[in-house]
Amino acid sequence: ARGYYDRLPAALAAAVQEPALRRQELQALGRRFEVCPYQLSLDLLPWVDVIVADQHYVFSLSAVLNALMQSRAGRWSVLLDEAHNLPDRARGMYRAQLTKAGLMAARAQLAGGAAKNPGKVLRRHLDRVNRVLLALQKSPWVEAEFDARAELPDALPRALREFTGATAQQLAEQPVLLQRHPALMDFFFDALQFLRVTEQWGDDYRLELRRGRARQSLCVTLNCLDPARLLARRHRSAHSLTAFSATLSPLPWTRSRLGLEHGAVSTRAASPFARDQLQVSLATDIDTRFTRRGATLPALARRLRQWLAREPGNCLLYFPSYRYLQDCREALADAPELGARTLWVQCQRQSDSNREQLLELLARRRDVAAFCILGGVFGEGIDLPGEQLSSVVVVGVGLPQVNRDTRQLQDWYQQRYGAGFEYAFVYPGMQKVDQALGRVVRRMEDRGRALLVDSRYGQRQYRALLPPWWQYAYCADSGGEGE
Repeated sequence: ARGYYDRLPAALAAAVQEPALRRQELQALGRRFEVCPYQLSLDLLPWVDVIVADQHYVFSLSAVLNALMQSRAGRWSVLLDEAHNLPDRARGMYRAQLTKAGLMAARAQLAGGAAKNPGKVLRRHLDRVNRVLLALQKSPWVEAEFDARAELPDALPRALREFTGATAQQLAEQPVLLQRHPALMDFFFDALQFLRVTEQWGDDYRLELRRGRARQSLCVTLNCLDPARLLARRHRSAHSLTAFSATLSPLPWTRSRLGLEHGAVSTRAASPFARDQLQVSLATDIDTRFTRRGATLPALARRLRQWLAREPGNCLLYFPSYRYLQDCREALADAPELGARTLWVQCQRQSDSNREQLLELLARRRDVAAFCILGGVFGEGIDLPGEQLSSVVVVGVGLPQVNRDTRQLQDWYQQRYGAGFEYAFVYPGMQKVDQALGRVVRRMEDRGRALLVDSRYGQRQYRALLPPWWQYAYCADSGGEGE
């Protein structure tokens, strides 16, 4: 805002008198001194003792806190909560994407109007970018609609730098250029992110090309397979980093994914709960692998009927896919055990209102059977103490779906660590199982039960990844248990 820095000293002086500056305090200061609350929060950073923020503000390529730490203005210690989420978040932060459709939309908006001369200049630069995209489209592809390459052609970032430079020059002369041309604005910022990512390019990246049957369907993606190298750079800006989460096992895998040094100190704290507070039953006689799901669906439905008949209280049932969830729900349609239950099924496209609906239902009733997706919004980050949740059922071992991305990750981790299947599939899957188990016992007085359904829970490789502080027992088809 005009005059911001004239009003900033008074706003800063008032702000530092506050013991805590949350959104409401910053907004109040913004109204009082007629300054932008967000910019005020950035200018306050050197003056505060503790900053609570999303991971993005420290680890993204444009992170304001990381820039402040690099300035060496004080010694910064980073406390990273829910650290198990950072690698996947970082992969998203360190990727970039351009589309042919976005380029052509930007070019079309520059065809006429008040910005005629600037439009002509920028169209010429967009045409250069388009020629590079056409060359990529005409080059040999491994598949008809997809290709992944370990090399980045110099021509693409060079054409994008020329385009963004010309756009910045036109903005200096015509500040409202992007406001008048929203498609140009979108492509301009996409190009800037693409250039930021090209500066990080390494053997842990792939250039991915996708196209469909429609014209202008080309999509170019810089895919970060492994963010560890880039995370390690950001760790060096901090005086210290303490990463913690309830699900960081196995520790060597976690250290490598987080970009921590091999000698980083790591420890696994003892559980504050007694072993018998969560009793976990293992149903290893049901094979839930994708190719066996149809054949074992009747046995799974029977086991779930037994569980719901025997276990009172609210229960969350987790499934590895929405299709599997629906198939099982249909198999249970006429089960009398569900007649006395309040049923809830997670929507395929979950909204905040659906999420709040289930949380309200669990708080109000004690007969809920909720069918959810493992690793989704109900797999972690929700607190259901006391009688709000009595038991959970986890169907499967949570392995990610087999697709191009997970296959690429498997190849990368196999090449780097010699453990491609474990790093890309087993460990991430069991981490989701661990998170689901953690929904039940939330307070010292809580008690509950869990059922894990999959033949692989009988294998040492998977059993070793379960939390060691709970009681485990194999269960028979009748619902009875035995060691």
